[in-house]
Amino acid sequence: MSTATTAPDSHQRTLAGIVVHPLAFLFGIFGAGIMYLLSDGGFSKSNARHALNWQLFFLISVVALGAVFFTINSDLIGVMTGFLIMGLFFADFAFCLWATVKAIGSESWAYPFSPDIV
Repeated sequence: MSTATTAPDSHQRTLAGIVVHPLAFLFGIFGAGIMYLLSDGGFSKSNARHALNWQLFFLISVVALGAVFFTINSDLIGVMTGFLIMGLFFADFAFCLWATVKAIGSESWAYPFSPDIV
């Protein structure tokens, strides 16, 4: 008795392309990276690539701004970098939410400001 494996249907591929954005928001590069490695369809792979590029940019930016925030002894620089870090966290939430909405509409949305790293 042989069992044939079936390829995932378009609904499963679309669902993976949608779920990647909330996973990336919750788990950062780990959520987006795992989805990128596991996705096989064009739509899900494209969404995972966009999410991973954004999460890598977000992580690098927060670490760099955090280093400036904790090493420079200037009130003005501290306030500016603090606002930039808070802005990045807000942008992460807003961009992941908007990318999820776009993916629900079957569109692969590229996050703004994120370079093509992957």
